[in-house]
Amino acid sequence: MLVFDKVSQFNGHRCIFRHLSLTVDAPRVCITGPNGIGKTTLLLLAAGLISPREGEITYQKQNVLLTSSKKNIGISASKVALPAFMTVKELLKFHALQFNCPTNKWTSEFGLEPYLATKVSNLSLGNYKKLSLITALMHKPDLLLLDEPGNGLDEQTRAVLEKVLNSYPGQIIVASHETVFSDNTDVQHIALENIIDGAV
Repeated sequence: MLVFDKVSQFNGHRCIFRHLSLTVDAPRVCITGPNGIGKTTLLLLAAGLISPREGEITYQKQNVLLTSSKKNIGISASKVALPAFMTVKELLKFHALQFNCPTNKWTSEFGLEPYLATKVSNLSLGNYKKLSLITALMHKPDLLLLDEPGNGLDEQTRAVLEKVLNSYPGQIIVASHETVFSDNTDVQHIALENIIDGAV
C-alpha cells in the first residue's frame, strides 16, 4: 500500500501539490490527467527519487526514501536518465549485481539482445524505452511505477509489455493517457486533477 500523507511539492516557485493525501492500495492503478499536472512528479516521489517539500510518502508503512524501501520499488520514467556511457550489457549486469537478479529473460522477451553491445547514448527511442522497462522489471519489485510505458514501443513490444503487466505479481501504478492493461475492470483509475483540487 502506497500512502501520500499531506505531501506538498514545488517546481521552483510553482506549486504542484499542496497537502496531498492519497492512499493507493489497488493491485493495478492508472493515473490520468493533463500534461504538466504532476503525474511524473508523483511517480518520482513514490519511488523515493525526489523528496517532498512537506509531508511523508510510505510504501508498506516504510518511508520510500529509505534504502530498504527502494529495493522493493522499480520505476521507468522519462525523467529517470540511464547512464549514457554504459553499454546495454554493462548496465544490465550492474543492475543485476545490485539486486541479485537475472537479466537474460527480459532482453529476450523485449527483443533487446541484438543491442547488448550498444551504448545507451546510441539507442533509438524505442530501444531506450525497452531498456528502461527492463531495469524497472528485472528485480521483480513489489511496487512497479511506469510513466507512459507504451511511448516509443512498436506493436509487438506493446503486446509483450501488456502480457507482462497482466501477469505481474506485484502492485503496478501507471501514469498514462492510453490503456496498458487488457482487463480494465480490475484497474483503479485516479484522475489526478480531481485529487489535487480536493487538497488544501
